[in-house]
Amino acid sequence: MAQLNLTPDPVVLGVQAAIFLANMLVVKKLILEPYLSVRSRREASTGGNKSEAQTLLKEADVLEEKITQRMRAAHKDAAVVRDKIKTEALNKRAAILAGVDTEAKKEQAKIIGEIESNLREERLRKDATIKEIADGFFADVTH
Repeated sequence: MAQLNLTPDPVVLGVQAAIFLANMLVVKKLILEPYLSVRSRREASTGGNKSEAQTLLKEADVLEEKITQRMRAAHKDAAVVRDKIKTEALNKRAAILAGVDTEAKKEQAKIIGEIESNLREERLRKDATIKEIADGFFADVTH
């Protein structure tokens, strides 16, 4: 049977270590360092973009709050102006209605006066008209 030799051979071990180190240097120079460089630039760019995005979000929140405050102020101002215009319109309406009411009462009093005057005239003529009718009737009956 064959025997298994478990003692390391220093020459083989040295050659394998040299191959390993050479591979490590090549991998480090050609793959690892460029990858780490690209990764750090990307992280810097992404991190910068993230921080810029966060800054922009904060600015957007501040601007949104300013816009909201301005909108509230505009609503309040509009309400004040609306109430002022409404009050003025109601006052003008009340003045116009009061003037129209006064004119209507004057016209009503004038018409009532005319009716009363006509009524008085008719009452005064009533006796004369009755006498005329009676005389006419009497004249027709006696002829």
